[in-house]
Amino acid sequence: MDSGGYHAPSDINIPRKARLVTDGFRVVGPAGPPLFSVMEINLSGLCNRQCIFCPRVDPSVFANTNDHISLELYEKIMRELGDIDYRGMLLYSGFGEPPLAKRLDVLIETTKRFCAWARLEMVTNGDRLTVERLRSLFGAGLDTLLVSMYDGPEQREYFETMGDAAGLAPEQIVLRVRWLSAEERYGIALSNRAGLVAIKEAGVGPLAEPLKRRCHYPFYTVMVDWDGAMLLCPHDWGRKLIVGNLHEHSVTELWTSETLKQVRLTLAADRRDFAPCNVCDVDGTLMGAKQFEGWLDHYGG
Repeated sequence: MDSGGYHAPSDINIPRKARLVTDGFRVVGPAGPPLFSVMEINLSGLCNRQCIFCPRVDPSVFANTNDHISLELYEKIMRELGDIDYRGMLLYSGFGEPPLAKRLDVLIETTKRFCAWARLEMVTNGDRLTVERLRSLFGAGLDTLLVSMYDGPEQREYFETMGDAAGLAPEQIVLRVRWLSAEERYGIALSNRAGLVAIKEAGVGPLAEPLKRRCHYPFYTVMVDWDGAMLLCPHDWGRKLIVGNLHEHSVTELWTSETLKQVRLTLAADRRDFAPCNVCDVDGTLMGAKQFEGWLDHYGG
């Protein structure tokens, strides 16, 4: 099956996030390369659901593991972001369910201690949310909570009522429809998760050949796994391209590395003929155009 790589997005969060990515454009130093606008962090190896459009639907492909990012590593990363006065987005999402991570409130507080001007957001399925939990998370410093509603339209009133009871403003909780049919692509900008997901009813599956299309993800996003690995992007569930490990390198060292330079130049030439991009069907141009152009200017082309 060749899903072709592009489907019009229906996720209401995409325009909002695209604006934040554009607004977060900054360069490293007076004449340096563009800084990332989003750092996405996978806090643990746990999730309590197995969604059809996620590799976790098959535990033999992606199984739960009781692994969590260490406080020492997390503080190191936040210190480095503080040193460069990072003001972009920090996103708890990745491959698991963030509320299942250990010491979540401490991680949030650590973020705000070193990166007071960064925007901290979290994606959740909402299963573990309560009024008290919302108060705790936002009290620690969370800015925005994105709730993916998988079960039905009745969840909207449920989460709205919970947010009101916690004293939150409507814009602090973004509710995302995820209960739609396969024909409606579940309400998301669906992809094959770099070749690990196949859903015939939704028109998603393996590619016959790599797409000849650029992708902006490595130009504006850093993806950090719980063990410190910096991955190419959030779609690389198979961890096929690890740029380096943040236990051993700084964020800026890896962000400006020769590995990512070659990746960016290859993608800029409309080539995806390397792993994991050779099996990925994601439309990577929904945001990040400003960073894309900034990196090409920096590389002199």
